[in-house]
Amino acid sequence: QTAGDVQGYRDLIAAVPEGEDVEMTVRRDGEEKDLQVPTELVDGSPRMGVILAEGHEFPLDIDIAVGDVGGPSAGLIFSLSVYDELTEGALTGGHAIAGTGTIAEDGTVGSIGGIRQKMVGAEESDAEFFLAPSANCEEVVGYEPDGLEVVAVGTFEEALEATTTIAETGTVEGLPTCEDVTP
Repeated sequence: QTAGDVQGYRDLIAAVPEGEDVEMTVRRDGEEKDLQVPTELVDGSPRMGVILAEGHEFPLDIDIAVGDVGGPSAGLIFSLSVYDELTEGALTGGHAIAGTGTIAEDGTVGSIGGIRQKMVGAEESDAEFFLAPSANCEEVVGYEPDGLEVVAVGTFEEALEATTTIAETGTVEGLPTCEDVTP
């Protein structure tokens, strides 16, 4: 049997009778290995000698130098920068993509102040594309600087999809604009 998350595996182990082995397949150094892992009753539930916990230990430090840029409205771009550092290749595909937005733990992109000024600053810095929080779209429509294509994003996943689409195609075709999300 398999499960999709840590809790799912905990539930599978809890269903094993006390003292019975759990058959597991693990991957070590790229090779799969079959194991028989004994269980033992701990605090009234079957447990095995493997700790299942959520968490990550990354093998590298991330250092992003952004000069005097800071504050919560840089959260989305900081998050994309970290993602870019952790993955192969240039996330933007060489395109100048700017943006703004707060970022919540669940990946929600929040509104910011001064969106119109930030779009002008992006255009003056030769950005081709701009990721704008969907929550700011009413302030964006009709104020997009010439030559700056604006994409509306509401989550980190949407921003990542927009960035990879721009990287692959060089266009915003098929991506939501503020006109699309503003009533």
